[in-house]
Amino acid sequence: MVRILLGFVLVVCLSAESALVEGRKVHYSSYGNARKALVLIHGWTCDETFWASNIPGLSRQYRVLTVDLPGHGQSEPAPEYSIDAFADAVSAVMTEAKVKRATIVGHSMGGHVLLAMARRHREQVTSLVAVDAAFYAPPSAARAKAKGRNFLGPEALKARETIIRNMFSAATMPATREHILRVMLAVPEEVAEGGIQAMRDPEFWREDRIDLPFLEIAAGSSAYISLPALRSRFPRAQLRRIRGTGHFLMMEKPQSFNRVLLAWLAAKR
Repeated sequence: MVRILLGFVLVVCLSAESALVEGRKVHYSSYGNARKALVLIHGWTCDETFWASNIPGLSRQYRVLTVDLPGHGQSEPAPEYSIDAFADAVSAVMTEAKVKRATIVGHSMGGHVLLAMARRHREQVTSLVAVDAAFYAPPSAARAKAKGRNFLGPEALKARETIIRNMFSAATMPATREHILRVMLAVPEEVAEGGIQAMRDPEFWREDRIDLPFLEIAAGSSAYISLPALRSRFPRAQLRRIRGTGHFLMMEKPQSFNRVLLAWLAAKR
């Protein structure tokens, strides 16, 4: 099923391009030609193909950009893998693609990137949609940094595989699992390590309030995501859950995901 959907996306893709960030290529793809735009940002060690099942439905109403963050997918490596640097890459892609403003949609670590987009490139952002993404308070990030293991060395790949498999649910079909594992385990360890350390950086998780329309689409099982916690940082936050899903909910139930996202966007107009 994943391969069939990927093939379909290749047919409807209007362009596969790249933007330059400090002389290094950041790959992106563009779908649809509507006036309003969505920018889809993948999570830790993932790539743009994780949105393949969503693009056909979304691109009928919106122009859709998918981005391979630096060091991921078809994008070239970068000197650093901070969340702010990822956001700057997304901003460069939007400028290259001539998308002035967009709703930024970020899965997992991509949710952290949309926070950085709102801080650093607010003029390019109309609204924010986090997908099963947790937003930490500074003390929590500090504890995670102090206790967290690294992802370098001979045992790192096995540790990454264990983490990934724990993100699956009964709704993660075998072909989807195979695709997720293949992509996420192919990312070089320095990129995986850089992303993990970036997500744990207490300085990034400084307290602030982002007054933009905000939606979190969470897995039904993600009890660590709550509306009060979201509203402490995003005062206009709304929370929707898709039951029977795990961390990769947009891949597991793409039609349900698209319905939730499109309904919220329509109500926001």
